[in-house]
Amino acid sequence: MKLLYKIVFSVTVFLVVLYYSSFYILPSITIVNNSGAEITQAEIDLPSTHLDFGSIEQGTSNTLHYALTQQRNGVYTYRIDAKDLAVYHGSCGYVTNNELHKRVVIYIASDAQVVCK
Repeated sequence: MKLLYKIVFSVTVFLVVLYYSSFYILPSITIVNNSGAEITQAEIDLPSTHLDFGSIEQGTSNTLHYALTQQRNGVYTYRIDAKDLAVYHGSCGYVTNNELHKRVVIYIASDAQVVCK
């Protein structure tokens, strides 16, 4: 019976480690809202993926991970709608296939500037 518990515990630990390590390996995009207003809708298009961030409160951020495999290379194209009727749109960065642990951060500043890092 003790052997069964050890096996179940080992498998559980392995699955938890595998799950959390996937967040380290997968590329991600973070939107940081410092615009002074709530973001009502934020969307980012990659060459073969569409990411919908939904709404983001003032002073908070939201991160989404996307698949390693991208069918085509291209840029991140964003459209961000704020509650104060400001609309931010443009493109930044470059996405390719199999970019391990790539992190892109899009900052929306209070002076209506969008900075991609």
